[in-house]
Amino acid sequence: MAGGPLSVPDHALVRCIGEGAYGQVWLASDIIGTFQAVKFVYRSAFANAVPFDREFRGIQRFTPISRLHPGFVHILHVGRSEPRGYFYYIMELGDDENQGQKIVPETYAAKTLANMIRKRGKLPVGECVDLALQLTEALDFLHQHRLIHRDIKPSNIIFVNGSPKFADVGLVTKIESKPRAVTYLGTEGYIAPEGPGTPAADVFNLGKVLYEASMGKDRLQFPDLPTTVFENTDPQFLRLNEIILKACELNPQARYQSAAEMHQDLSTFAVK
Repeated sequence: MAGGPLSVPDHALVRCIGEGAYGQVWLASDIIGTFQAVKFVYRSAFANAVPFDREFRGIQRFTPISRLHPGFVHILHVGRSEPRGYFYYIMELGDDENQGQKIVPETYAAKTLANMIRKRGKLPVGECVDLALQLTEALDFLHQHRLIHRDIKPSNIIFVNGSPKFADVGLVTKIESKPRAVTYLGTEGYIAPEGPGTPAADVFNLGKVLYEASMGKDRLQFPDLPTTVFENTDPQFLRLNEIILKACELNPQARYQSAAEMHQDLSTFAVK
């Protein structure tokens, strides 16, 4: 895939722990023995240099912001190798899904919202609200810096020291004044009907994530409710569902216009 062997200065690459359309994520150990994650993005994964350079610019813009808010996986360093045909970025490592901050290289698997939902089926209302409050705050911070995420989904939300963070920020880009000026990227079922490129479209993404976490259903089943709802109508659950429905409105004008607006509604919960 890449044009030569992978290498990162002062880091030993331990093993590949993830693979996507554009590259790979490796578990790495730095010169003092601290474990980190390194994402390699390969030029050969793109039809030409334009989208590859766009990805690089996204990381360039996001890196300083990533370290200003606890809701983002911190980008520690960015590097590029033209001869080998890739760029890379070093990130703080997420918790292990079974052992938290105790990292055993041979068995390490990142704790993500996706595998949490897979294991537990769905999360309690209180946990979902807490998760949503933290993520809407981080998303609002990103939007305030005139950036959008474009690919919010459960597998892109990881936990570090037990706190949720947005990860896989490769699709982060500038907010554009013209809705269609942004390349149509993202993951099926999470993308707003009008396409990516606005804060309201990111809110739609996040609404679908909360639907999966709270209902234990696939986003493609939205807005179906679990049958247990009709047996036990918890008012807090129904209130959360109202917020999710507003976040996932097909008409962008009827949707939350900002993550801050959604955060405000979530903060009215008195879940203990």
